Amino acid sequence: MSFFSSLTQSDPVARARRRTVLGLTLSVLVHVVLFSVLRTKLDAPPRVQTPGKPDAPLQVTFIKPPAPRPEPPRAEPKPAVQPRKAVTKPAPKRAAPPRQVARAPAPARAPTAPPTPNSITEPVAQAAPEMDFSSMMNRNRERRQAAEEMAAKENAAARAAENPSANDIARANIAFQERRGRGTNGVFEIISKGPRMAQYSFRGWTDDQRRSQRQTIEVDAGPGGNVEMAIVDSMIALIRKYYSGDFSWDSQRLGRVVTLSARVSDTQGLQAFLMKEFFSNR
Repeated sequence: MSFFSSLTQSDPVARARRRTVLGLTLSVLVHVVLFSVLRTKLDAPPRVQTPGKPDAPLQVTFIKPPAPRPEPPRAEPKPAVQPRKAVTKPAPKRAAPPRQVARAPAPARAPTAPPTPNSITEPVAQAAPEMDFSSMMNRNRERRQAAEEMAAKENAAARAAENPSANDIARANIAFQERRGRGTNGVFEIISKGPRMAQYSFRGWTDDQRRSQRQTIEVDAGPGGNVEMAIVDSMIALIRKYYSGDFSWDSQRLGRVVTLSARVSDTQGLQAFLMKEFFSNR
């Protein structure tokens, strides 16, 4: 009786313990199952739910933004119109009157040749009036024609005379020298000479050296030209205005009077002589 009573008293305690252990075990199992299920759902990728087609690919359309409207140009302010200032032209300067350089007359030489000294100086002189020089040229031309006519008559008379006397020959030579003395004489002077431009003067007179006329001639050789040859050609053209044949030249280089020719056929010889005369010692 005592054993049975003790057994019946211990059964409720054992049953309570078994229930507690069983409850804990079931609770742990439930938590493990829930943890496993939730973990698989968390690891699986999310699916996009689309109506009609499950797991359909995602379509993306890019829409270009509207182009910005250009801003209307701003109206620029008009510049203020400034009143025009009256422009006055300066009064033209009056040209200075031509200056003439007075020179002492050259010493008279023998009647056999006209004096034509060639001195190289650099005076600044202006050309004489054209009217005076042209009138002088006309007078010289008339005198030269008259002298040529007289010489032709005398030559004809000399040829007609078979045996002229010594006095007749002397008188003829004196008359010829006097006529040569009344011809046109002149002096050339080179004023300036550059690589292209040059300037020279010519003072000419007839029977009286004190009544001389001076003119200044400018020479342009052109690009790449020979300015010295251009000066010589200009001098030859000026000489041919007074002489068409032989004329006398007082050479400062040779120290004597030589006879030169102004004929067109003798142009090269005259050019060579004048080139040596003016530019051989430079």
